[in-house]
Amino acid sequence: MTATPRSRRLRTLAAALVTTAALSLTACQTGAADATGVVDSTQPPVPAAEAAQEAPATGEEATQVAGRKSPAKTTSCTAKGTKVTVTDAPRPINHLLIKATNTSDTTCHLYYAPYLRFDQAQSAVPFIEESKPQAVVTLAPGESGYAGVLTSTPDGSHPYDATSLTLYYAARSGQGSTGAPSHPALPSDSVRVDSSNAVTYWQTSAADALMW
Repeated sequence: MTATPRSRRLRTLAAALVTTAALSLTACQTGAADATGVVDSTQPPVPAAEAAQEAPATGEEATQVAGRKSPAKTTSCTAKGTKVTVTDAPRPINHLLIKATNTSDTTCHLYYAPYLRFDQAQSAVPFIEESKPQAVVTLAPGESGYAGVLTSTPDGSHPYDATSLTLYYAARSGQGSTGAPSHPALPSDSVRVDSSNAVTYWQTSAADALMW
């Protein structure tokens, strides 16, 4: 049967109504509602990843966050948690090697250089400034730090034979010492020291400690 102009217009109008209804339904499904509850079809839906970030943590996620370990505790090295030994260095001559080993279960820092006093000296042995490392020496449990001691030189003055050594650990602030001192034994009954006596900053290896 041949369609009349009237019937063609009716079919076109019906198709338009179906299309309009479909667009309205899509807007309701994907649009974002404004404060009045009216859907704005110009706003895209929230991506799934963003929605997941905005969602509150589940009980399992909260447990995982709470169970994370806090950073390991560190402290200044002191006589209480270290063992100090002093040995003769094979070279260079007239040098001692100080070794401080962390015997505690906590990581500690060796700040600056050890304050040394031979016998009843009025002042601590001077630091060798050129030996200052780029970073503080940090000792995990069982690790060791080192310092080299120049005891005397041919040009030194006021030589004497020292029979004891007291070692103080420098405070983090650089002002004075921290904790009780150590009293390591000297490698022999006495050590000849003079005005050239000096000590390096703490180092991570014996080789670095004996470079000066």
